[in-house]
Amino acid sequence: MRILILGAGAIGAYFGARLQQAGGDVTFLVRPGRMAVLRERGLKVSSPFGNVHFAPQLVGREDLRERFDLIILSCKAYDLASAMADIAPAVGKQSLVLPLLNGVRQIDILAARFGSAQVLGGIAQAALRVTPAGEIEHFNPIHRLIAGALDHQASPVLLQLAQLMRVSGVEFIVADDVEQALWNKFVFWSALAGASCTLRANIGQVVATVGGKAFIAGLLSECAEVAQACGHALSESQLATCRKQLSEPGSVLAASMLRDIERGSATEAEHTLGDMVSRAGSFGLASPCLRLAYSHLQAYELRRQATASASVLR
Repeated sequence: MRILILGAGAIGAYFGARLQQAGGDVTFLVRPGRMAVLRERGLKVSSPFGNVHFAPQLVGREDLRERFDLIILSCKAYDLASAMADIAPAVGKQSLVLPLLNGVRQIDILAARFGSAQVLGGIAQAALRVTPAGEIEHFNPIHRLIAGALDHQASPVLLQLAQLMRVSGVEFIVADDVEQALWNKFVFWSALAGASCTLRANIGQVVATVGGKAFIAGLLSECAEVAQACGHALSESQLATCRKQLSEPGSVLAASMLRDIERGSATEAEHTLGDMVSRAGSFGLASPCLRLAYSHLQAYELRRQATASASVLR
């Protein structure tokens, strides 16, 4: 099985390195800047599960000609349109596309482009970051990948991926209902991102504020209502798990989008909280906490764009 991974950021590089380590035939589709770093230094991963350092197979967009059995997307949600154009030459009639993106609407977008039979749902779970030197740091004892077919049928390619992942040591789950799994994460992640980005703090700090607990509870409740209206209601046990993780005193948990804000980078607000707000509106659901969080991120994006424009004018 030949595997193409679009992007060699934290998620793509980490799971790609584990697949390579397990004997997989892995190629990374990367931009020129990242390619130069990887060619000079190799791909280096530091992890509680063991370090990896190797010279990866690389290809640029202009040189992509061959078909691959599995194409894994590890880009940001706002780069999905360009990512689809980049991988198009690699998608054959039997290829499968596995997106590891935040949110849920990428599934419909990818299915419209490549066909629902060729699109998997996927969730990556690991605490990762790219260091200034371009290395990957894994700093928690979890590395899990959840994947499944939209038609609930496990294809040979998916089963081969499962076997490779088992060899790699990564916990791999073939989901019977991957869409529900995506919604479970979407609800949790939206509440987490809404709280940590609006208050610019981790969960432990948020719940220590005078209104933090109520704000998080409101976000989670509104997100759960949207999921239910969309036909993907979370179970009571799943909601209880979300409440526990989002209310733990002293927790350092924070959404990756908070790091984007702290760097002054673009965020996935439109594709996550914006999507939640839009879906709530389409069902006539009140969503004051979600709307506040989304408005906060919209204001951030407007200020960021204004600053960028001012810099160009100077």
